[in-house]
Amino acid sequence: MKKHLMALSAFAMMAVAANAQTTPNENGAADQHNATHLHHKRSGYGMHRHHGNDMMMNLNLAAAQKEQAKALHNDYRNRLKDLEKNEAITLKDYRAKKADLEQERKSKFQDILTAEQKNKIVQSKKEGSEKRAAMANKRLEKMKTDLNLTNEQVAKIKEQGDNSMAQAKAIRENSSLTQEQKKAQFRKLMENRKESMNSILSAEQLQKKEALRNSRINDMKNRRSNKES
Repeated sequence: MKKHLMALSAFAMMAVAANAQTTPNENGAADQHNATHLHHKRSGYGMHRHHGNDMMMNLNLAAAQKEQAKALHNDYRNRLKDLEKNEAITLKDYRAKKADLEQERKSKFQDILTAEQKNKIVQSKKEGSEKRAAMANKRLEKMKTDLNLTNEQVAKIKEQGDNSMAQAKAIRENSSLTQEQKKAQFRKLMENRKESMNSILSAEQLQKKEALRNSRINDMKNRRSNKES
């Protein structure tokens, strides 16, 4: 599921931030690591950090822009920490305020960029969409051969895929949702897609599809075992 979610996930602006290094005792270091991991998990920072760094490099930010982006990200993290410390806030208000912080950060990051850099982001999103569509078509062609799909089934599966991609795009671009809410909606989207697929295929095709899936899993296990031996 994580693989699918990562595949559906799109550009999320993340600035380069250096973590402060401390030398507490062993237990203190473990506590700090766990707290940092929890914050990254709740904020979605850990999921997008590497992708964000790659995007920053592709934008060729000037030194001054990098400093602005770093300050912007640090400000966001500090304000988010303050929000998480507020024990009186309701979960609904927390999610709303967090969404506001994320939207504010994205907006301010856009202000840092030049017109050319903004165009690069737009072009990158377009290329990513085209690449996902090409991969989906390639998988559909392979499925058509493997499961001996009819033209009617192919058309239905393609329509289902297009609808799923449109819904995924809407989820990604909904700034009012937190990362946790987006993950939940992506999970539900995948479940609905699986149910829809099962309704299109015949019992024999479903059986063959499961057999092919198990075969791929076994091949992956064998390759992993060979690498470890």
